Order: sequence, then C-alpha cells, then structure tokens
Amino acid sequence: MLARNLKDIASYRQPMITSLGIIMGFLLNFLAGWATKEDQVSEIHSIADIIVAVTLLPALVLMLLVLYRMLDMRHKVEDVETIYMRTLRLYMTAIIMAFCGVAAALFF
Repeated sequence: MLARNLKDIASYRQPMITSLGIIMGFLLNFLAGWATKEDQVSEIHSIADIIVAVTLLPALVLMLLVLYRMLDMRHKVEDVETIYMRTLRLYMTAIIMAFCGVAAALFF
C-alpha cells in the first residue's frame, strides 16, 4: 500500500509545482505593477492597500515554503503521505490568501 501511495503522490507533485509556479508568476507581476510607479512613492495609501500587502506577501512566502517542501526529497518513505497532506494544506492556504488579496485589490 505504501508503494501505491508514493505513486499516487508522485502524480500530484508535478501539477502542484506547475500551478504554483504559474500563480507565483502572476502574483509577482501583479505586485510589480501595483507597488512600483515612476514617482518612487509608496503605493500603500489606504486600508485596502494594507489588506492587499498583508495577504499577498505572506501568501508568496507560503508558496515558497510549499515549493521547497514539494522539491525536498529528504524524508522517510513512511512519512510521505503525512508530509504531502500538510503541504497540500499549506498550498491551499497560500492560494486562498492570494486570491483574497487580489480580490481586495479589485473591489476596495
């Protein structure tokens, strides 16, 4: 059963890494356009801007942590499923935080 679990997890690893890379790219592009202007003045002017910064920056940090956990192969075979489930929860948390931050930027 453990060999089957490893095979099942391997089939989810690549799509998770790919989707995470795409979402991180879009977020970094969004932040680059949102946070920098030619006048070199900070773009954080309102509560909505603070909400965007407070959701997107930790979401990016969580995404980096997820990426590290998905690429790290230094764990026991017995722990693979537990590690994957924890990583999946971190992944979903990061994605939800990112979408909430983008929604805050759009609607506030």
